Amino acid sequence: MSLRSALLSAALVSVTAPAFAAAPANSFNLVGPGGKTIGNAAYTITKDKNGYHVTSKFQYRLGSTVGTENTSGDTRMNTAVAFNEGQFTEDFKVSEEGSFLSGYTQNSTNQIMTSFQPNKTGSSVTVNQIQGGIGLGSHDLPIPKPIFLVVPDFDPASLQLFLTTAMAHPHDDKTYLFIVPAGSNPKGREQPEYVVLQLAPDTLSGTLDGKPVALHHYLLGYHSGKPSDLYVNDAGDLMQADITPLKVSYIRAKFALTSAAAK
Repeated sequence: MSLRSALLSAALVSVTAPAFAAAPANSFNLVGPGGKTIGNAAYTITKDKNGYHVTSKFQYRLGSTVGTENTSGDTRMNTAVAFNEGQFTEDFKVSEEGSFLSGYTQNSTNQIMTSFQPNKTGSSVTVNQIQGGIGLGSHDLPIPKPIFLVVPDFDPASLQLFLTTAMAHPHDDKTYLFIVPAGSNPKGREQPEYVVLQLAPDTLSGTLDGKPVALHHYLLGYHSGKPSDLYVNDAGDLMQADITPLKVSYIRAKFALTSAAAK
């Protein structure tokens, strides 16, 4: 089962997530239902003549209650908590127009590195996985158009990169292409996914380190179901992302949303 499928079917439980030693400027908490912190993230994005370079770390620990067979003869099911966790590093390069050039993610919990390399014609992406120096295999993923971004779950950095390139080079139809990695399952398969980005008409506000912040509210048709809410300041910096299908919010350190969108 892929990470994404597991999340859509499982309820998050309160767990303690490890914290980063330092708090870079772009630091986020990953928050589940009930305001419980399930992880954190930090990233750096730089720009040069070739485009954007993002380096990121994000980690999470979450779980779901599952039933197990009762061998004592009782007809009731035993219950247990199954944990799913990841500690990822990420290194992506993207053109100024928002086209993925190359990059990889590495999950230190299982030592799996996954790299993504588009072919020259932009018709497919080679996805290659290595675990502890041993190749797990590769496959070519056909893509419907050459301009796309790799956007892992639980990763504020890739969403920030998407917002930066989408606002600088908006698509007329407001439709963009994501590839969401299959997560920690080496047998999983990534699938291209179209997303729609729209600016909401409401005016919202928040505070960053106690100071007022004016916000722009975007609706992102991401995964499936109800759109997710992205809150961005005047400079285009992501302040908060409520990823509805995952039931997780990415919240910038020291940021608080003081007026939320009506659901």
